Amino acid sequence: MSRCLGGPVYLFLAALFWSLCGLFTKSVQWDGFSTGIVRGIVAFAVISAVRRPFPIKLNRVKLLTAFCFFAQGLLYVAANRYTTAANAAVLQYTSPLYIILFSSIAAKRLPRRRDVLTCLILFGGVALAFLGSFESGGLWGNVMAMTSALFYAGVFYGSRLPGADAVDSVVLGNAFYFLLLPWVFVSGSVRAAPLTDLGLVVLFGITAGSVAWLCFARGIGTTPSLQANFITMLEPVMAPLWTFLLLGERVSVFSLLGCIVVIVTLVAYHTLELKCPAETEKTA
Repeated sequence: MSRCLGGPVYLFLAALFWSLCGLFTKSVQWDGFSTGIVRGIVAFAVISAVRRPFPIKLNRVKLLTAFCFFAQGLLYVAANRYTTAANAAVLQYTSPLYIILFSSIAAKRLPRRRDVLTCLILFGGVALAFLGSFESGGLWGNVMAMTSALFYAGVFYGSRLPGADAVDSVVLGNAFYFLLLPWVFVSGSVRAAPLTDLGLVVLFGITAGSVAWLCFARGIGTTPSLQANFITMLEPVMAPLWTFLLLGERVSVFSLLGCIVVIVTLVAYHTLELKCPAETEKTA
Protein backbone atom coordinates (compact mmCIF):
# COMPACT_ATOMS: atom_id res chain seq x y z
CA MET A 1 0.00 0.00 0.00
CA SER A 2 1.61 3.30 -1.10
CA ARG A 3 2.19 6.11 1.38
CA CYS A 4 -0.17 8.38 -0.59
CA LEU A 5 -3.00 5.86 -0.63
CA GLY A 6 -2.36 4.40 2.81
CA GLY A 7 -3.27 7.50 4.86
CA PRO A 8 -6.78 7.96 3.43
CA VAL A 9 -7.45 4.21 3.68
CA TYR A 10 -6.53 4.20 7.38
CA LEU A 11 -8.75 7.24 7.98
CA PHE A 12 -11.63 5.58 6.13
CA LEU A 13 -11.24 2.52 8.37
CA ALA A 14 -11.22 4.78 11.44
CA ALA A 15 -14.46 6.46 10.34
CA LEU A 16 -15.98 3.06 9.53
CA PHE A 17 -15.24 1.64 12.99
CA TRP A 18 -16.36 4.85 14.73
CA SER A 19 -19.65 4.72 12.84
CA LEU A 20 -20.44 1.38 14.52
CA CYS A 21 -20.83 3.07 17.92
CA GLY A 22 -24.60 3.49 17.68
CA LEU A 23 -25.05 -0.04 16.41
CA PHE A 24 -23.13 -1.55 19.34
CA THR A 25 -24.71 0.60 22.08
CA LYS A 26 -28.24 -0.06 20.83
CA SER A 27 -27.65 -3.81 20.42
CA VAL A 28 -27.02 -4.43 24.14
CA GLN A 29 -29.20 -4.01 27.22
CA TRP A 30 -26.43 -2.24 29.16
CA ASP A 31 -26.90 1.40 30.12
CA GLY A 32 -24.86 3.90 28.12
CA PHE A 33 -22.34 4.72 30.85
CA SER A 34 -21.51 1.06 31.60
CA THR A 35 -20.99 0.45 27.90
CA GLY A 36 -18.68 3.45 27.64
CA ILE A 37 -16.68 2.46 30.74
CA VAL A 38 -15.96 -1.12 29.63
CA ARG A 39 -15.24 0.07 26.09
CA GLY A 40 -12.63 2.48 27.48
CA ILE A 41 -10.98 -0.16 29.66
CA VAL A 42 -10.73 -2.57 26.72
CA ALA A 43 -9.30 0.21 24.57
CA PHE A 44 -6.72 0.99 27.27
CA ALA A 45 -5.54 -2.63 27.29
CA VAL A 46 -5.37 -2.96 23.48
CA ILE A 47 -3.70 0.40 22.74
CA SER A 48 -1.20 -0.06 25.58
CA ALA A 49 -0.26 -3.51 24.26
CA VAL A 50 0.17 -2.24 20.69
CA ARG A 51 1.89 1.10 21.32
CA ARG A 52 3.66 0.34 24.63
CA PRO A 53 3.68 4.04 25.63
CA PHE A 54 4.92 3.56 29.19
CA PRO A 55 6.49 5.21 31.10
CA ILE A 56 4.50 8.40 30.45
CA LYS A 57 5.99 11.74 31.48
CA LEU A 58 3.06 13.59 32.96
CA ASN A 59 2.39 17.29 32.58
CA ARG A 60 -0.65 19.53 32.89
CA VAL A 61 -1.37 19.63 29.14
CA LYS A 62 -1.35 15.84 28.77
CA LEU A 63 -3.63 15.40 31.79
CA LEU A 64 -6.09 18.06 30.61
CA THR A 65 -6.21 16.60 27.10
CA ALA A 66 -6.58 13.09 28.55
CA PHE A 67 -9.56 14.19 30.64
CA CYS A 68 -11.18 15.77 27.56
CA PHE A 69 -10.63 12.52 25.66
CA PHE A 70 -12.15 10.51 28.52
CA ALA A 71 -15.19 12.77 28.93
CA GLN A 72 -15.78 12.99 25.18
CA GLY A 73 -15.73 9.22 24.76
CA LEU A 74 -17.97 8.47 27.72
CA LEU A 75 -20.59 11.08 26.81
CA TYR A 76 -20.56 10.15 23.13
CA VAL A 77 -21.17 6.46 23.82
CA ALA A 78 -23.94 7.33 26.28
CA ALA A 79 -25.47 9.76 23.76
CA ASN A 80 -25.69 6.98 21.18
CA ARG A 81 -27.68 4.95 23.71
CA TYR A 82 -30.21 7.69 24.43
CA THR A 83 -30.68 9.45 21.09
CA THR A 84 -30.49 8.45 17.44
CA ALA A 85 -27.12 7.50 15.98
CA ALA A 86 -27.56 10.33 13.46
CA ASN A 87 -28.04 13.01 16.11
CA ALA A 88 -25.20 11.73 18.31
CA ALA A 89 -22.68 11.60 15.46
CA VAL A 90 -23.62 14.90 13.84
CA LEU A 91 -23.93 16.90 17.07
CA GLN A 92 -20.44 15.79 18.10
CA TYR A 93 -19.14 17.23 14.83
CA THR A 94 -20.21 20.71 15.97
CA SER A 95 -16.88 20.72 17.87
CA PRO A 96 -15.41 23.34 15.43
CA LEU A 97 -17.86 25.77 17.02
CA TYR A 98 -16.04 25.37 20.33
CA ILE A 99 -12.60 25.36 18.69
CA ILE A 100 -13.39 28.76 17.16
CA LEU A 101 -14.43 29.98 20.61
CA PHE A 102 -11.29 28.60 22.33
CA SER A 103 -9.01 30.07 19.66
CA SER A 104 -10.63 33.51 19.88
CA ILE A 105 -10.27 33.57 23.67
CA ALA A 106 -6.63 32.43 23.49
CA ALA A 107 -5.79 35.02 20.81
CA LYS A 108 -7.80 37.71 22.66
CA ARG A 109 -9.54 38.81 19.50
CA LEU A 110 -12.99 38.62 18.00
CA PRO A 111 -13.67 35.72 15.60
CA ARG A 112 -13.83 36.38 11.86
CA ARG A 113 -17.16 37.05 10.21
CA ARG A 114 -16.91 33.69 8.44
CA ASP A 115 -16.47 31.98 11.82
CA VAL A 116 -19.43 33.83 13.33
CA LEU A 117 -21.65 32.98 10.33
CA THR A 118 -20.57 29.34 10.53
CA CYS A 119 -21.43 29.23 14.24
CA LEU A 120 -24.87 30.73 13.63
CA ILE A 121 -25.70 28.21 10.90
CA LEU A 122 -24.40 25.34 13.04
CA PHE A 123 -26.59 26.54 15.89
CA GLY A 124 -29.54 26.47 13.48
CA GLY A 125 -28.77 22.88 12.53
CA VAL A 126 -28.40 21.92 16.18
CA ALA A 127 -31.72 23.58 16.98
CA LEU A 128 -33.42 21.51 14.29
CA ALA A 129 -31.85 18.32 15.66
CA PHE A 130 -33.05 19.19 19.16
CA LEU A 131 -36.52 19.94 17.82
CA GLY A 132 -36.55 16.47 16.31
CA SER A 133 -35.48 14.99 19.67
CA PHE A 134 -38.74 16.13 21.25
CA GLU A 135 -40.52 13.87 18.75
CA SER A 136 -38.24 10.89 19.32
CA GLY A 137 -37.64 11.29 23.07
CA GLY A 138 -33.85 11.66 22.77
CA LEU A 139 -33.43 15.08 24.41
CA TRP A 140 -30.92 14.00 27.05
CA GLY A 141 -28.96 12.04 24.47
CA ASN A 142 -28.68 15.22 22.39
CA VAL A 143 -27.49 17.17 25.44
CA MET A 144 -24.81 14.52 26.04
CA ALA A 145 -23.73 14.67 22.38
CA MET A 146 -23.41 18.47 22.49
CA THR A 147 -21.39 18.26 25.72
CA SER A 148 -19.26 15.56 24.11
CA ALA A 149 -18.55 18.00 21.26
CA LEU A 150 -17.19 20.50 23.79
CA PHE A 151 -14.69 17.98 25.14
CA TYR A 152 -13.94 16.74 21.60
CA ALA A 153 -12.88 20.27 20.75
CA GLY A 154 -10.73 20.22 23.89
CA VAL A 155 -8.94 17.11 22.59
CA PHE A 156 -8.00 18.86 19.33
CA TYR A 157 -7.11 22.14 21.03
CA GLY A 158 -5.08 20.52 23.82
CA SER A 159 -3.21 18.25 21.40
CA ARG A 160 -1.69 21.32 19.74
CA LEU A 161 -0.39 22.94 22.94
CA PRO A 162 3.31 22.82 23.92
CA GLY A 163 4.08 19.65 25.85
CA ALA A 164 1.18 17.69 24.32
CA ASP A 165 1.41 14.08 23.18
CA ALA A 166 -1.68 12.63 21.56
CA VAL A 167 -0.82 8.97 22.19
CA ASP A 168 0.00 9.58 25.86
CA SER A 169 -3.27 11.48 26.30
CA VAL A 170 -5.33 8.72 24.65
CA VAL A 171 -3.79 6.10 26.95
CA LEU A 172 -4.26 8.28 30.04
CA GLY A 173 -7.81 9.15 28.99
CA ASN A 174 -8.73 5.48 28.74
CA ALA A 175 -7.06 4.83 32.12
CA PHE A 176 -9.58 7.22 33.74
CA TYR A 177 -12.32 4.68 33.01
CA PHE A 178 -10.95 2.41 35.76
CA LEU A 179 -12.14 5.00 38.30
CA LEU A 180 -15.74 4.39 37.18
CA LEU A 181 -15.57 0.59 37.09
CA PRO A 182 -17.71 0.23 40.28
CA TRP A 183 -20.60 1.77 38.29
CA VAL A 184 -20.60 -1.31 36.04
CA PHE A 185 -20.76 -3.75 38.97
CA VAL A 186 -23.77 -2.02 40.59
CA SER A 187 -25.64 -1.37 37.32
CA GLY A 188 -28.95 -3.21 37.24
CA SER A 189 -29.00 -3.19 33.43
CA VAL A 190 -25.64 -4.99 33.32
CA ARG A 191 -26.65 -7.65 35.85
CA ALA A 192 -29.91 -8.31 34.01
CA ALA A 193 -28.31 -8.51 30.56
CA PRO A 194 -27.26 -11.80 28.90
CA LEU A 195 -23.56 -12.71 28.86
CA THR A 196 -23.45 -12.14 25.11
CA ASP A 197 -23.78 -8.40 25.80
CA LEU A 198 -20.38 -8.47 27.49
CA GLY A 199 -18.88 -10.00 24.38
CA LEU A 200 -20.43 -7.29 22.19
CA VAL A 201 -19.13 -4.51 24.45
CA VAL A 202 -15.62 -6.03 24.41
CA LEU A 203 -15.79 -6.23 20.61
CA PHE A 204 -16.95 -2.61 20.62
CA GLY A 205 -13.89 -1.64 22.67
CA ILE A 206 -11.55 -3.47 20.31
CA THR A 207 -13.00 -2.00 17.10
CA ALA A 208 -14.36 1.50 17.75
CA GLY A 209 -12.31 2.08 20.89
CA SER A 210 -8.92 0.71 19.82
CA VAL A 211 -8.53 -0.14 16.13
CA ALA A 212 -10.29 3.06 15.03
CA TRP A 213 -7.95 5.32 17.01
CA LEU A 214 -4.86 3.37 15.92
CA CYS A 215 -5.98 3.73 12.28
CA PHE A 216 -6.60 7.44 12.83
CA ALA A 217 -3.14 7.94 14.36
CA ARG A 218 -1.57 6.06 11.42
CA GLY A 219 -3.50 7.93 8.73
CA ILE A 220 -3.52 11.50 10.03
CA GLY A 221 0.25 11.87 9.69
CA THR A 222 0.28 11.30 5.91
CA THR A 223 -3.03 12.91 4.89
CA PRO A 224 -3.71 16.64 4.33
CA SER A 225 -5.89 18.05 7.12
CA LEU A 226 -8.85 19.00 4.91
CA GLN A 227 -8.89 15.61 3.19
CA ALA A 228 -8.68 13.96 6.61
CA ASN A 229 -11.65 16.02 7.81
CA PHE A 230 -13.74 15.04 4.82
CA ILE A 231 -12.92 11.34 5.17
CA THR A 232 -13.68 11.17 8.90
CA MET A 233 -16.95 13.03 8.29
CA LEU A 234 -18.14 9.80 6.70
CA GLU A 235 -18.83 8.71 10.29
CA PRO A 236 -22.04 10.77 10.77
CA VAL A 237 -23.18 9.61 7.32
CA MET A 238 -22.59 5.90 7.95
CA ALA A 239 -23.67 5.77 11.64
CA PRO A 240 -27.44 6.17 11.02
CA LEU A 241 -27.16 3.91 7.97
CA TRP A 242 -26.06 0.93 10.13
CA THR A 243 -28.77 1.48 12.75
CA PHE A 244 -31.44 1.93 10.06
CA LEU A 245 -30.45 -1.16 8.05
CA LEU A 246 -29.77 -3.50 10.98
CA LEU A 247 -31.98 -2.14 13.80
CA GLY A 248 -34.70 -0.28 11.91
CA GLU A 249 -33.99 3.01 13.71
CA ARG A 250 -35.64 5.97 11.99
CA VAL A 251 -34.79 9.68 12.14
CA SER A 252 -37.41 12.43 12.44
CA VAL A 253 -37.70 14.99 9.62
CA PHE A 254 -36.40 17.83 11.82
CA SER A 255 -33.41 15.77 12.98
CA LEU A 256 -32.62 14.80 9.39
CA LEU A 257 -32.75 18.45 8.29
CA GLY A 258 -30.53 19.44 11.21
CA CYS A 259 -27.97 16.76 10.33
CA ILE A 260 -27.90 17.91 6.70
CA VAL A 261 -27.41 21.56 7.74
CA VAL A 262 -24.49 20.67 10.03
CA ILE A 263 -22.71 18.41 7.51
CA VAL A 264 -23.12 20.83 4.56
CA THR A 265 -21.97 23.77 6.70
CA LEU A 266 -18.85 21.95 7.91
CA VAL A 267 -17.93 20.85 4.37
CA ALA A 268 -18.37 24.43 3.07
CA TYR A 269 -16.37 25.88 5.96
CA HIS A 270 -13.43 23.50 5.48
CA THR A 271 -13.47 24.13 1.71
CA LEU A 272 -13.27 27.90 2.22
CA GLU A 273 -10.50 27.45 4.79
CA LEU A 274 -8.50 25.56 2.18
CA LYS A 275 -9.04 28.17 -0.54
CA CYS A 276 -8.27 31.17 1.64
CA PRO A 277 -4.52 30.54 2.12
CA ALA A 278 -4.10 29.85 -1.61
CA GLU A 279 -5.78 33.14 -2.49
CA THR A 280 -3.63 35.00 0.05
CA GLU A 281 -0.43 33.56 -1.42
CA LYS A 282 -1.58 34.50 -4.93
CA THR A 283 -2.15 38.15 -4.02
CA ALA A 284 0.96 38.46 -1.82
